Amino acid sequence: MSLSQSVRYSWRSLRRTPVFTVTAVATLAIGIGASAAIFAVVNGVLLRPLPYGHPDRLVGAWHALPTIGIPRANQTSATYFAYKRFAHTIDGIAAYQDGAENVADPAGGTEPQRLRSALITANLIPLLEVSPKLGRSFTEAEDQPNGPAVVIISEGMWRSRFGGDRAVIGRMLQVAGTSHQIVGVMSESFRFPDARTEIWLPLRLDPHAYGGFNYTGFVRLKAGVSIATAERDFKAVLPRVVDVSPMMAPGVPTQMLLDQAKPQPLLTPMQEDVVGDVSRTLWIVAATAALVLLVACANVANLILVRADARHRELAVRAALGAGRRRLIEYFFTEAAILAALAGAIGLAVATIGIRALVSAGPAELPRLAEVRVDWATGTFTFIVAALVAVGCSVIPAVRNAGAQLATSLREGGRGGTSGRSRQRLRGALVAAQIALALVVLAGSALLLRSFQSLHAVRPGFDSGHLATLWTSLPRARYADDASVARFYARLVDRVRELPGVRTAGVTSHVPLETAGSSNSPIWVEGDPSASSKIPPLQFYVTTDGGYFKTMGMPLLAGRTFDRIDGRQQGTEAVNLSRTMALVVRTAGDPRAVTRMVHAAMRDLDPTLPIFDSRPMTEVVARSMAQLSFTMVMLAVAAAVTLVLGAIGLYGVIAYVVTMRGREFGVRIALGAQPRSVATMVTRQGIAITAIGVVAGLVLFTSVARFLRSFLYGVAPGDPLALGAVMVVLFAIAALASWIPARRAARMDPMQALRAE
Repeated sequence: MSLSQSVRYSWRSLRRTPVFTVTAVATLAIGIGASAAIFAVVNGVLLRPLPYGHPDRLVGAWHALPTIGIPRANQTSATYFAYKRFAHTIDGIAAYQDGAENVADPAGGTEPQRLRSALITANLIPLLEVSPKLGRSFTEAEDQPNGPAVVIISEGMWRSRFGGDRAVIGRMLQVAGTSHQIVGVMSESFRFPDARTEIWLPLRLDPHAYGGFNYTGFVRLKAGVSIATAERDFKAVLPRVVDVSPMMAPGVPTQMLLDQAKPQPLLTPMQEDVVGDVSRTLWIVAATAALVLLVACANVANLILVRADARHRELAVRAALGAGRRRLIEYFFTEAAILAALAGAIGLAVATIGIRALVSAGPAELPRLAEVRVDWATGTFTFIVAALVAVGCSVIPAVRNAGAQLATSLREGGRGGTSGRSRQRLRGALVAAQIALALVVLAGSALLLRSFQSLHAVRPGFDSGHLATLWTSLPRARYADDASVARFYARLVDRVRELPGVRTAGVTSHVPLETAGSSNSPIWVEGDPSASSKIPPLQFYVTTDGGYFKTMGMPLLAGRTFDRIDGRQQGTEAVNLSRTMALVVRTAGDPRAVTRMVHAAMRDLDPTLPIFDSRPMTEVVARSMAQLSFTMVMLAVAAAVTLVLGAIGLYGVIAYVVTMRGREFGVRIALGAQPRSVATMVTRQGIAITAIGVVAGLVLFTSVARFLRSFLYGVAPGDPLALGAVMVVLFAIAALASWIPARRAARMDPMQALRAE
């Protein structure tokens, strides 16, 4: 029989059993689709090279400061220039700072916005070996202190704000209150430092200016140079930073920093810096998808076994008529290949839809999310998985039913039509494997849920209910000194407190659980004679007004809070407000209902200021647990799927046993057995299979639980409550899946069984 004939025959056979075919295809589509979707994410985030020229030579440039407890620090302006001038293992070093800026149309034609920005050195874009879509990158002259005011914009901004006008080069854009000339447009594929960045400005480093480790840097290694070789080169260059800038800060010689902080150059592949610690999350999700696929394959293999048992006489006749072992194996593989091909096509389509939804609404914290897509690599992966599934689902039924074993099968079946013990053991083993894998996924999901509950139970030190947060930033061009900044925020707080529905309000440079506004500053102790001979300690600090603590619901244990800010404080309470501040508002009802009025009040004070990151504090809390929530949701979905597939597999095996042993059960009842005892016997078989699977699953989970440890909070990997709940769920589902066919066994008509005998 040719391949085409084999395919046609198998297809006709599958069409005659639509329930089996649809069930098998749907089951495999779930497993293959989940695998394809997760592969697309893993490939886009972890595996695909960065979208720059020769990305393998791009390396993040950091410093370890072991003596002061900082494992990874950025570049200073002095270290940047030292490496740029003296390091001989690199083609160049670039530096940048990411942040946000107020952006407006100089003509006032559009609303002001707060856009993600990056301050970059002039050589950064050429060093990445990319080119602007329109115009050019920055020149060295534009990157000098007090250089021309220029800006590069993203393709998205070019299309949304300027309608894709190719004459945009040379037009003006107001950034931070100052007009900047647009000199370039970067293509949509340029997502540096991340996909949210919309404007780029010159960094304008000064080698003689004071400053700490404030600039993120990366280098391009020369061809053939290893990271280890470049690190040795950087270690040799680092002492020469004193030649570039003798003083790190007023009263802090650079040599003193080198002697006491003992910085060590640290180079890491840029791809690792971009991905960060999200790789652990994605690999766990990928492993979960693999478990779902294995459960699906075991389920379908069991279905094929059951179908083959029902057709063992037909297969025996085929063998007797000359169909050899190879032909029968080919028959099983062809059927499985058709099922896997259909499932692969459906799964890939579902994965495509799922990936599009993830990219449009996925967590912003997931790096390279905008690069995730279903491409040829995902299609190839899906094809390979479908082929492996076809082999995996067909090999056991083929071996069990090929050649001489068919005669054995007929003898085992006997006159009563019962299935052979070896076949029952094999099907039971496959179901036990499904139960074991389901336990692993369920236990992981339960532990993450317990961690989520523990995090929610923690008292954060503030009351997030009925609390709104809104940010704004005052440009130096309009607010030249600290007093004008203080007056604006004082007027803003006074206006907002008078709004209906507002209980109290305050301002702060940092909202708890947010990254914006985080700042470290050296602290000198007044009157300490050793201050001039040691590095001052760095302390995290926040600037607030007196109403902030009451608004946040932070209890005052002793003393008092700050006075009202108005720009006229003297002495120890002199004004030192940040220009970028969050307004926190305590409301009587839903914070969203008051936010619109707060926006209007801010607009009345200064319509040129954009208001950004406006959200309830409850949303801020939820965003702080986004990575844990993402992992928990993925595992919860996988757990639900594996649980359903395991229950279906167990139900199918028990139901088939009842069907094949129907005459036996009828005879037992005819001879005096109670229907309840027959039902109990059948149910006990399902519980026994589940118990074997649970024990195997606990052993397997013990070996993999350590990979979840970093995601857990307030709960151990072997938490008895979580594992106990999972076992109760599995046994409950097993009892239900076994009880339904057991009831049918208990209702067997003994007269029909006796007539058949």
